[in-house]
Amino acid sequence: MTTSTGKINLLGLTQPEMEQFFDSIGEKRFRAGQVMKWIH
Repeated sequence: MTTSTGKINLLGLTQPEMEQFFDSIGEKRFRAGQVMKWIH
């Protein structure tokens, strides 16, 4: 989910979507689980 400013709203992503996002920016996929725990 991208806003008009080009920023991604992480709150609007599912865990699989977040894993794909982290993979696309060169981060490890497990970071998605870490972030999910922090924000939910």
